[in-house]
Amino acid sequence: MQEKSKITRRQFLKTAGIATGAVILACGGLGTAATISPNIEFVENHSEGKPNMKKVLIAYSSKAGSTSEIAAAIGDVLNKSGMDVTVERINNVKDISAYQAVVIGSLIRMGSWASEAKKFVENNKATLSKVPTAYFTACDTMKKDTPENRATVTGYVEPIHQILKPVESGMFAGKMDTSKLNFIDRKIIEMMSKGENPNADNRDWNAIKAWAEKLVPLLA
Repeated sequence: MQEKSKITRRQFLKTAGIATGAVILACGGLGTAATISPNIEFVENHSEGKPNMKKVLIAYSSKAGSTSEIAAAIGDVLNKSGMDVTVERINNVKDISAYQAVVIGSLIRMGSWASEAKKFVENNKATLSKVPTAYFTACDTMKKDTPENRATVTGYVEPIHQILKPVESGMFAGKMDTSKLNFIDRKIIEMMSKGENPNADNRDWNAIKAWAEKLVPLLA
């Protein structure tokens, strides 16, 4: 996605790749691209012509595709709550001064947020500290939402919390598509899966929606 796109426009379905977009959701050091088709409906012209609506930026990082589907699902909830939402790749965001709230999302790679996501928080700390800022993390360790796995992923995100404490931090599982990996990475993932299907879709869209609904009063 090369240009900003308001989530209130159907055109976003094309620019963000909701129907055929790639999502990187990985932990432990291997990036994984997957193609999914979440059933997400966008509100038409919900915020156009209403300049006083709260402007919210959802910025996400990506390595070999995008986390656009999770970002879009979160944005859909915020949009329907009455917010003016923009969903954008972190590398394409040049200025955040126009936004009254920000949500930042990243995959986990080598046990930490993507470097561009971390730098985004570092470089914009002064501005982010003045507005409600939330984080979401995509990590397949969360395919089983146990206290132990949650503690593990929390540890991955803690360095980002040290830079700037968010109003809320969400952690979600993802989906792997080993067909998108090179031979060596695919074999490593298959061995790590220990007989389980490495391509299982572990995302819980209800949990993602519930978290986004929890954000509404925090960002407003």
